[in-house]
Amino acid sequence: MVLLAVAIAGLLARSVNSRRQPVIVVASFAPWLMAAAAPAAILAAVDRAWIVCVASVVVLGVAVATQWPLYRARWRRGPVASGMALRVMQANILVGGADPEAIASSVERLGIDILTVCEVTPQGLDRIMASRLPRLLPYHYCSTGEVGDGTGIWSRHPLSDTRRHDGFVTELLSATVDLPGGESVQVFAVHPVPPWPRHPADWLRELELLRQLLAKVPADAGPVIVAGDFNATADHRPYRALLEGDYRDVAISTGSGILPTYAADRWYPPVIAIDHILLRDADPTEVHTVSLPGSDHRGIWAAITLRGKN
Repeated sequence: MVLLAVAIAGLLARSVNSRRQPVIVVASFAPWLMAAAAPAAILAAVDRAWIVCVASVVVLGVAVATQWPLYRARWRRGPVASGMALRVMQANILVGGADPEAIASSVERLGIDILTVCEVTPQGLDRIMASRLPRLLPYHYCSTGEVGDGTGIWSRHPLSDTRRHDGFVTELLSATVDLPGGESVQVFAVHPVPPWPRHPADWLRELELLRQLLAKVPADAGPVIVAGDFNATADHRPYRALLEGDYRDVAISTGSGILPTYAADRWYPPVIAIDHILLRDADPTEVHTVSLPGSDHRGIWAAITLRGKN
């Protein structure tokens, strides 16, 4: 019964749009909690507790249905755009503490063209600019903060129309990356506040404000990339609301499923996926996480192909 109760708690937490902090935290771990329905069914069958067994199987079936959309594209991939190919990476550098040379090595090895960075402090920016990263990605737009509020965009190609967007506790930036051949892509670097330990009202407000901001990007503006530490998983309803329009999560679009990025500085592997890359008018071809030595996050990167303007 305890395992079944755990599974039901995970299922309910991901299904409601709660403002209660405990419910939001439970939703972060919903896939792992819902998986408890499997041993619950087995143990109930062994004990011949058939009502509990049937209930566990039903809960397990519903749980699988909630997670299947994260994987189904692996077997149902559609045609990929034939435009310019780019590689995008997101890195949370833990209040400027991650090793910039290690990040530069990943950027070089993976052929990254656009990098978004969260938690850029003044000292962290100095370390980045003293590393090899500016030689690999020579164009940048950054707004630093002392307590993890800073955000930055680094690019292999020139940046224009750089903007800092008001209404967010941490810096939310955007820029247009001017690509060869007259093409361009608009990039948003985002970092909504976490729902814990602070009050979740700001988290809910910022995710809704982000949804509204992205919805205002004109339909004919061309490709859009939104990358950052969203402090939300696909099991949070406010995050799923970001995907109700034209934006697509690269992990979901490729059927890569859950790609955990936090917490990466423990003895056990990361268990929740809160770093994401969203695309509009572009298609991902592969998605992976990458180590960020000195950070409590793994990075996430994606190879994408732009569709171009209609």
